[in-house]
Order: sequence, then C-alpha cells, then structure tokens
Amino acid sequence: MIAKLKTFAPLSVPLRLGGKFFSAPRAENDYATHVPILIGLARMREVKSVLEFGCGHYSTLTFLNRAAFPQLLRLHSIENDTAWSETINKLAKDDERWTLQLVSSHIADTVSDLDLESFDLILIDDSKTSAERVATIGAVAKKQPQRPWIAIHDFEVGEYQAAASAFRQRYKFRAYTPKTGLMANSRVNTRVLKRVLNANARLVPPDDVEAWVRLIHV
Repeated sequence: MIAKLKTFAPLSVPLRLGGKFFSAPRAENDYATHVPILIGLARMREVKSVLEFGCGHYSTLTFLNRAAFPQLLRLHSIENDTAWSETINKLAKDDERWTLQLVSSHIADTVSDLDLESFDLILIDDSKTSAERVATIGAVAKKQPQRPWIAIHDFEVGEYQAAASAFRQRYKFRAYTPKTGLMANSRVNTRVLKRVLNANARLVPPDDVEAWVRLIHV
C-alpha cells in the first residue's frame, strides 16, 4: 500500500520490544520496506499463488514482476479504496495473472469466504487505520491456515504483533523500518535471508527490485 493515510503514530523514537530498547530510523521510502522480504520469500519456496490484502505500487507490481516472482501464476488482491484500486489497475496493465476484488466493507469481512489454503503467500498491508488492519490479521489468524506464509507490513506496531500471536511461528525482519513480520504454522528458516538483508540494507534502498533480485539467493 502507498499514498494512503496511516493513522498510527510514526515510529521515529526508541521502542521497547522484548525487554530491549532500540532506535531504528524509518526508511526514506517507508512504503517499500517489505519488498526485499517478499523477493526473498519467493526464493525460499515455490510461490505460484499470492493473496494480497490491500493492493499497492510496491506490492502488487512486485508480485507481477516476473524477475521478482518468476513462478507466479495467480495474484488476487482485495481492496476497499475505489480510487486507489483504479490507480493500481492502470499500472498493472491488465496482467492476466491478476484479479482485483473491490469491496465496500472492511477487508477483514472478506476473510471468512476465502480459501486461504489455496495460496502460497499472503500479504497483509491493508486499510487506512491500524484498527482495520488488526481486524484483518485477526481474521486470518483465526482460520489458522497451514499452507501459506503470511507477511505483515509495519510489524513494529504492537497491536499487529498481538493480533498475530495465534500463529505458531512468528519472525520479524528488522533491517528496515517499517519492519515486516512473517507468520506461519510450520517452521521457516529465515537466517540466510536475514543475513542478506542486514548486510545490504544500508547500501541498497528497499524499492530497488533489480538489485535485490541479484542479491538474494537463499
């Protein structure tokens, strides 16, 4: 998601997580910090089918980038902002792999009707308020999907972490702020990806898809 109002407080001050204080400046392009993680996940497993809650320039177009997601066959995006969906629709250029579901209610309300097990990867980066995204995370967690990995943008937000607590495996990528979480109900080995991200984050901006495609081999 990009160019949409985020109503949670900016995280430019020290935070307390896990009993430790740390301070991490926000990335200059703070809407794109999940991009390297998404690219890395597509190298860690075969990602043919993706579900995206909240379409965006730095998510939808990354998924549809054949260099970043060479095995993608299906991307299904759910959005409730009509004007924003029209913007992304123009950029996606009618890619036959992409379907856009525009809804008039809260995005969380769509989760009960979805077959989450049919997806390899799910991205949660929806809505204009943190409360709405908390609801989406909670709705996905309640269904306890076993097959997909679930990525959550802005995962430094405590409410998002709490909403995701039902997943058996929870990982946090800290190389950039906003941070990205990865949820799963089976163990995922994230060590190599984290090492690549930490080694290159100060040198490569998160939205440089071409560079991250070259760098990430996990």
